Amino acid sequence: PSFPVTKSGSSIQTAAMHPTSLLFTLASLFLFHQRVHAECEPMACGNFTIKYPFWLGAPSRPAPEPSCGHPAFELWCSGSNTSASMRGSAIQVLSIDYGASSFVASHSRFSGSEDGVCRADFNMSSSLALSSFKLSPSNMALCLLFNCNGTEPRGPAYVNATRSCGIPIYAYLGGRYDWVTPPAIPTGSCTYTYLPVLASEAAISTAANYSRLLKDGFILDWAGTGSGDCHACVASGGECRYSSSTAEFACLCRSAPAGGMLHGPTCAGGEKRGKKIMLIGMTSAAATFLFASLYVLIMHRKGKRLWFLLCKKTSSNTEKNYEAMIVSYGSLAPK
Repeated sequence: PSFPVTKSGSSIQTAAMHPTSLLFTLASLFLFHQRVHAECEPMACGNFTIKYPFWLGAPSRPAPEPSCGHPAFELWCSGSNTSASMRGSAIQVLSIDYGASSFVASHSRFSGSEDGVCRADFNMSSSLALSSFKLSPSNMALCLLFNCNGTEPRGPAYVNATRSCGIPIYAYLGGRYDWVTPPAIPTGSCTYTYLPVLASEAAISTAANYSRLLKDGFILDWAGTGSGDCHACVASGGECRYSSSTAEFACLCRSAPAGGMLHGPTCAGGEKRGKKIMLIGMTSAAATFLFASLYVLIMHRKGKRLWFLLCKKTSSNTEKNYEAMIVSYGSLAPK
């Protein structure tokens, strides 16, 4: 007979857990936002700091949502935090100039060796064809000719760049690097490639240090590549983020009452929206708590009433059983 009451008690316990579950959900959301915030903090890697629009990722770590920045700006830090590379790419990042929206990069075939000229059998433009970055027009063009088969170029502008590669490689330092149009020089039957190099280093380079010139890298620009107006966002009290779901720049506003909310380019106007959402949240929480309390009270009263009815019914049945027993065994009943 006590089973219905036990079932009612279980329902009461289930109903009473609703406010706790709500608090647990809110706490989980808060901790999630704190974790995302920590992941997007500026981090040191090598001799520079990774900060927006760049952000630190890892091969085995999924990007947070909202993301710390545009996917093209994800960097991986390796070698005990001594070197950075673009995500899943052979492009190494050597330094970043946030004020000029540019950074110095080098291909891994050059950055980790002293014989870069011997390994320069490709065009850098093909490695960056699908990149969100642009080769800076300030780069100089270094032309390399090899496999000439007796048609080696002649003239003082051509230099035998190295004698240690197994085959002779001739270098020609051209003018400004042009992504589309290479320098117009006679190449004979040579295999021809041209690469961007730093103009400041090219001016003092000689045949003995062309490998070093390649290792020092080139400049890439990122102006307008998904970075948004971060300065305006920060000025309004927000933090710069990137929404992967909408593929747009977003401003994360942490100040109350708009804390943890994503807005458009800035946090301006987010206060009213924040108050409205907070009011809705508080009203929902209060309604949930009130509903749970009423449910507990009703089930508690129903449980008491059910127990009273069961006890009364049991008592009545017992009395009837006694009367029936007396009638059946009346001759044996004590006189």
